[in-house]
Amino acid sequence: MGIVEFLKNSSCEEIEEFCARRFGENLQFFEANYPNLFSALQQPLRDYQLYIGKEGINIIETKTNSLMYPMHNGESTMLLVHENCAFNPPINEKWNRIYGTEMAMMNENFPYSSIMVNGVLEFLSQNGGITSYHLPSDFLPNISLFGLGGGIFLQILNEKYSAIHNFFIFEESLDLFRIACFFVDFGSLFQKVENKGGYIFIESMMKRDYVLNFFLSRRISTSVMRLELMMYQTPVNISARSIVYELHLQSLRGWGTYEDEMIGIKNKKSYPLYPMLVEPKRINAPICVIANGPSLDFLLPFIKKNQNKMILFSCGTALKPLLNAGIRPDFQIEIERHHYLGDVLKEAPLGDIPLLCATVLNKEAKELAKEIYLFERDGSSAANLNEPKFKVKFTAPLVGNAGASLASYLGSDVILCGLDCGYKKGAKKHAKNSYYGEEDEKLPEGVYKVDGNFSDDIYSDALYSLSRNALEEAFRALKPFNILNLNDGAYIKGATPIYFQDFELKEINKNQEIKNLKSLFKNPQECGFYTKETQLYIFEILAFKNSIRDLFNVEVQNKKGLFIAVDKIFEEISKVSQKNPFVGILFGGTLSHFLYHIALGSLHLPYDDMRSFWAKVVELYEDSMEKMIENLRKVILQ
Repeated sequence: MGIVEFLKNSSCEEIEEFCARRFGENLQFFEANYPNLFSALQQPLRDYQLYIGKEGINIIETKTNSLMYPMHNGESTMLLVHENCAFNPPINEKWNRIYGTEMAMMNENFPYSSIMVNGVLEFLSQNGGITSYHLPSDFLPNISLFGLGGGIFLQILNEKYSAIHNFFIFEESLDLFRIACFFVDFGSLFQKVENKGGYIFIESMMKRDYVLNFFLSRRISTSVMRLELMMYQTPVNISARSIVYELHLQSLRGWGTYEDEMIGIKNKKSYPLYPMLVEPKRINAPICVIANGPSLDFLLPFIKKNQNKMILFSCGTALKPLLNAGIRPDFQIEIERHHYLGDVLKEAPLGDIPLLCATVLNKEAKELAKEIYLFERDGSSAANLNEPKFKVKFTAPLVGNAGASLASYLGSDVILCGLDCGYKKGAKKHAKNSYYGEEDEKLPEGVYKVDGNFSDDIYSDALYSLSRNALEEAFRALKPFNILNLNDGAYIKGATPIYFQDFELKEINKNQEIKNLKSLFKNPQECGFYTKETQLYIFEILAFKNSIRDLFNVEVQNKKGLFIAVDKIFEEISKVSQKNPFVGILFGGTLSHFLYHIALGSLHLPYDDMRSFWAKVVELYEDSMEKMIENLRKVILQ
């Protein structure tokens, strides 16, 4: 007998006995598996309690003695509300359907990745896919719940669906979660999810790191389709959902492709070895990190006045506004591997300013520099080629991150200028007279409000939030003596908000400190900076190819099985990326795009039998990997 039928046809005494038994079963489950939840449930009721009476079941708010669910014709509407919420989530108007990015054909710039991705799209077009979504009647890919309201709807879903691939639950009230434990068989619910894919957060138990891990560890399955239900809109629920949205968007960035990684590898191999940062040490001078955010406009006078009291790191397109203001930076920081960077540095122009850049930098950009200093930028395949002894961390996603990270390694103090990490209502996106020319002052779509450094009207998006989080991690890990945030942008933890009028910089011997900084860069061959021969990677690459092939060579019969297989493959790629970053990062981006299109594509097919689709997927994997490895041999062994 299902929960709905039982509640409709049972006496109050029978319902009370059931609730007591179900609560006890849940306590045993949480004690054995989730002790934090078990401990929380030991607390006494405070705000809500369950009502069981002849009118039906309901929830009483104890402070006001009011009912959570209204009465209709003398009967409680609680059960009806939950029945309506549980009805067919993929089409139910009470649920939000959050889809990933649309599938799109890859062009000729991605000759190897396109074999996989375009092959999936061609199969879909030939087999009735792409036009709409089709979920089997007993499978939900991913659900996010904000508020349980007693949880009966969740138990209905638990009974109806044999598999829920992932779930995320936030309940702002411990009492309401306790009431849900009277009805929901959480042990059974957790058995339905794959690879510990069920997360529950109650009140203050919601931690950003845990939420981000939920998405990062299952990037594919949480991205293609997320079904979301907010039982009731409260400030706490809305805030929790905003955090989830932000962190979900962050998890989706930075996949890259094999082709993109190969650009970095080719760039690295295309020039002689310049002095390399081999062992960071602090100089006795503050470093001013200058990015191209709109705050730079009002900070230019400060920078010009104090340029002899600090080392100036110009990041990316900040160079042009600085030169226009008569300020010559001491170093130009660059990390981009693509060809357009040369045009940026020509327009500024770079002149005799030393270029402090990642090894993956575009060759044309390097040729514009008269003086070059290199660093290995962690997070790329190229940076891990030959296993360097030192890599600069926290350099993604923007060049300002690289500048701030380098400054945190090398400077006594760090001063942030133009590093806004967000948008201000009524302001342009970049400084005036920059590479980007004239810009409107309209906020982009999809932004959300964040804490400001000085102002309330500061907004962010996934990219800027990712940048801000990376800055916070860098400051926390590298611990410069002082970090001053002079920008009218997003608040950055670890950086002190301060107006430039409120402090004075001491005199420094700038020329000497620049010499000290440059002395940290040495010939990589003379100091044994690289520790692994390139040829050794071939065997590791073949082993990686075979291990992933083994995971593809499993029997996949339906969409449930496909999602399980896709997540296992992604998990293996993530493990390899940790153990052998050169190999894992090199192929991981393309394979992630491939897996994403597989999972999303399966939901577009109008049937649940995935055997022919999966056979095609395996074929595409073999074909593309063979071609990528053949291409790689030619590049790294030449």
